[in-house]
This record gives sequence, structure tokens and C-alpha cells, in this order.
Amino acid sequence: MKILTNEDLRKLQSLSLQINLPVSGQATGNRKSRNKGISAEFSDYREYTPGDDFRRIDWNAYGRFNRLFVKLYMEEREAPVRIFTDVSLSMDYGSPSKFAAALRLAAAISYISLLSYDSVYICPWNEKVLGTYGPFRNQAAYIEVDSLLSGLKASGKSNLYNALRSMEWKPGRGISIVITDGLLQGGLEEGLKYLKYKNQDVFLCLILSPDEMSPSVNDAVELIDSETGERLEITVSDVLIKKYEEAMKRHLAKIREQCRKLGIQHTVLTADMPVDLMLKNSVIRNL
Repeated sequence: MKILTNEDLRKLQSLSLQINLPVSGQATGNRKSRNKGISAEFSDYREYTPGDDFRRIDWNAYGRFNRLFVKLYMEEREAPVRIFTDVSLSMDYGSPSKFAAALRLAAAISYISLLSYDSVYICPWNEKVLGTYGPFRNQAAYIEVDSLLSGLKASGKSNLYNALRSMEWKPGRGISIVITDGLLQGGLEEGLKYLKYKNQDVFLCLILSPDEMSPSVNDAVELIDSETGERLEITVSDVLIKKYEEAMKRHLAKIREQCRKLGIQHTVLTADMPVDLMLKNSVIRNL
């Protein structure tokens, strides 16, 4: 079964990744590099040297200074986009589940990245990165991405820092998008710091179930931690729900403040949001 419908894909055609960092990849694409090349965007001048392309000589500058200068341009490069999708057991909750929503968001980010000729890597994680799949480099490769995401299953506990430390990294700047519910025993802040250390432009997308944001349960219930198996019997009341909601707000505020200090773009999404709306509220801008 496809992660995204044809209608979803049509909606994504008008969306594009909002990327603020110049990157240092080697293949030609739509992201701006620090390297000087021959793309359409003017960057600087330098004096002509034998062997330079005569077509790049600025004859207006020659008329003013009686010296030959060539135009330099900001070369367009592909941006390595790494999508870190939380596949721990805590994601497999809600209706629709956070896990299904995370896969839709990962598929959508992949699709619009491939439209921009960026290289895409899918990196599912729980306590470790379960694989670094890719690079996927063009629109035709989206079929492989969809098939890969469709085969993922939720399992294990989650620790972002341990997961990131377990994978191999190539040097260079890039974009890392972390999709998780943020309900980790530990390792979230340390993991985000680690990504910044690795010269990544980081987006944190928190996906929560509507029931987690505002519980609708009442009376006596048994709570089971999906990752640890720990059980807790409670009697739900309006007072208890209010305390829970206040605790959730504090938790999200703490993550928001951590992201602000680290210069990380951060958003909170709910699992029932349409995928194009999730994108508009997280890592993309409407063109």
C-alpha cells in the first residue's frame, strides 16, 4: 500500500524545502554552495587569467577599469537530506497512529526533496539507526522510498543520541530532519546537539496523537508504557487531566527552548493533520 496517494503527491508539487544553509555537496542540484561555479546567480568578480572562458568576461568592467575581469557565480549543489524517522514502539499509538503520520511526513519530505534534485537518505532509528538507505537522487527514485517506508515496523525503545552515534557520517554540511514524538527516556537534547556538531541544518518535527495533547479518557484505566512494559493503574479525573496537560505543556516548552538555544527549527504536529498541512507547518514554505 502506498504511503501517499496520488492526490497527496499533486498537492506537494507546489511545495519546496525551506533551507537556509549553503551546503558543500559535489553533485549539481538546486541548493547554493560556498563554491564558486557557473550557475545563474552572480556572486563576485576576479581578474582574468589566461585560459578563462571569454564568455564570462565583464566588458562593462573593462570599459571602466581597462582591465579584464570575469564573473563568478554561486554554484548550485545538491543538499544531502537525511530524514531520521523514529520507529520506536511509542510511535505506534493513536488513531491515526503517530507512526503512520511520521511515515507520511517522511515520504512527503522525500518527494519534494527529490523534486529539487537533492540527495535523500532515509534513516529509521530507535536506540540505534537501523539503516542509512540511499542516496535517492531523482523523482523516479520516490517509488523506492515509498516501498522502503512501507516496510518499516515500530519496535524497540528510543534514544536519539545513542542512535546518531551508532551511524557512520561523511564530512560536510547538510539537512537533518528528525521526526519523533519527543517522548524519549533520554538522548533528545544530546542528539540535537550532536547533529549541530555535525554541521547539520536541523528540523525537529514532533508528532503527537490528539489524545496525548488533550486526553478524553475518564474513570479507571490501566496505562502501559509501550517501550518498557511498565503498568500503572489510575482513576482519571478532571483535576488529573489538567495536571497532565500542564505537564505536557512544560515538556513541549522545554524542548522548544532547547531548540531555540541550538538554532533548530521546531514544530509540533498532530497525527490527524493532512500531510501537506504538516509540511507547511514544519520544513517547507508555500511557493
